[in-house]
Parts: sequence; C-alpha cells; structure tokens
Amino acid sequence: MTIGFVLVSHSKEAAEAVAKLAAEMAPDVQIVPVGGNSDGGFGTDVAQVLDACDTVEINCERVIIMADLGSARMAAEMAVEAGINASDGTPRRVMGPGPFLEGSVSGTAAAQGGARLAQVVRAIASALAYWRDYKLPEKEHTEEKTSDGFQTQVMVVDDAGLHARPAAVLAQLVMEEPVRIFINNVAGDSMMEILLLGVQKGERVIVSSPDRGSEESVKRIAAAIAGGLS
Repeated sequence: MTIGFVLVSHSKEAAEAVAKLAAEMAPDVQIVPVGGNSDGGFGTDVAQVLDACDTVEINCERVIIMADLGSARMAAEMAVEAGINASDGTPRRVMGPGPFLEGSVSGTAAAQGGARLAQVVRAIASALAYWRDYKLPEKEHTEEKTSDGFQTQVMVVDDAGLHARPAAVLAQLVMEEPVRIFINNVAGDSMMEILLLGVQKGERVIVSSPDRGSEESVKRIAAAIAGGLS
C-alpha cells in the first residue's frame, strides 16, 4: 500500500519547511505542503487542502493529513470527510494523530520503510510523547521476560548515534521482526522513543526481547546496529 502525506499549516513557509525536513528521511514518499490563505497570508484555505489530497491520491492509495493549528485541523477534517472510501470500505484519507513537525517526520519515515497504514499512524502518535514527557521514563518491561527471552549488548557505530536516519532505519528493521524487541527498555519499533534515548556514537545499548524464540531476531537487530544503520 502506498501512503502519501498532505501537510497543512497556517504558514506556507512552515508547511514547506516541514515537508523538506521530512523528505530528507523519506525521499520516496509523496509529501505535499499546503499553507496560508488564498491571499497568501497566514491562515488556511480548504480548497487548497482538497486539491492537495486529490493530487496525492493520483499516486497513493492512502493519504495522511497532518495539521498544525485550529483552522488547519478543521480544514483537514473537512478533507477527510470529503474523501471517498477505498475498495475495502475504509477511508482513503485519515488524520495524522500527532504533532505537526515531529509527527510528520516520524510518519513519513515509517512510510518510507514500507510500514502499513496502522504502523504509520502509530509512529505519528508516538511523537506525542516527545513533548508530553520530554524524557520518557524507562519502561519496566523486565517483569515480562521469561526464560525464553534473550538480550545482548552492542556498540553504536553511526556518527549520528541513534538519531535521525539511523533511528528511522532501526525502527523499521524492528517492525519486520516477528517478536517484540526493546532498545534500552523502550519499544524498538518507535523511532521517537529511540530518538529520546539520546544514544551517541560509541555508547552501548541493550537489545532485548521477552518473547520465546527471539534469539535470532535480537541478534539480527544487534548485528544491524553494530554494522551501522546509515
């Protein structure tokens, strides 16, 4: 399933800047920025949003609409309501449930990696944690571990640490594994949670899973980190 994005802001410049940033990590994802009112000032033009959705739908099966402030969100919701359903009866247009900048970057990165719609929406929603807690507390998943689980340590070799592109690649690799995988006690399939760890080059991280038969998956992820993700 191909997924495209429409980024709706009160400012044309802001929408274009976020789109440019997202495209750095998602060069193959169609991203259309929409900003400002019909006179070129601050505001939102519903017609522009509808046109942008129509444009993305030419090449994409689903459109995720990200919005920043009040009327932008209202325009996005109107665009969702104006959309038609796909052949399976589900809406082709959906709202992105996360903050404009962080959610757009996280969602487009997930789409770049081939994630399904539900996974992309989850990636967008996970960006809410960035400002809600700023620094997420460690998740005490250790009590879930059984004798069937597996963990190992590995050194991060990427110059950027586990930031930006390496974090996006790592989250996508974890999504592809059949078991739950944690990086330093946070969900390994969440780019934003990995980013919030603040891991730098040369630091060691714990790759773990509480699930039965997880050893090979954990070793694959550890090997990917050791070999460099960017």
